[in-house]
Amino acid sequence: MLERRLADCTRLKYPITMKKLMTIILCLGATLAFSQTQETVHQADREHLDPTAEKPAEYPGGMNAFRKEIAQNINIKSIRGVSGKLSSYAKFAINVKGEIESLTTTGGNEAFNKEVERAITSLKTKWTPASYQGNLVKYWFTVPFIAHFD
Repeated sequence: MLERRLADCTRLKYPITMKKLMTIILCLGATLAFSQTQETVHQADREHLDPTAEKPAEYPGGMNAFRKEIAQNINIKSIRGVSGKLSSYAKFAINVKGEIESLTTTGGNEAFNKEVERAITSLKTKWTPASYQGNLVKYWFTVPFIAHFD
């Protein structure tokens, strides 16, 4: 019975060989793999954009008012046994709601870094969000803080 089926297959007018079959499969696979799709940015994806904003995020009163408020909130007494100059860099984002998020601090003194982070997170004032092409977007800041100890 098997021999009869094999014989029927070889008598086809246009027999499909394994080479032809593999070529067809590879062509179809390559077409699927390399086909391009057009992606659109949905309204919810605005949180993940980081463009150069047309209008950056603003703190009420400006950056000097922001720095002044942070300086007033920093508890210098919590940083002990330090003399000289300390610096800390705070990196954070202002989301579309005007809130601070993704805050990280870096610098040479861990206690000072934590105190800067605590002072920033204690702020209740909302920012004016950044805008790009008429849409509100997330905007990143890196702000240095420097303290001098005697």
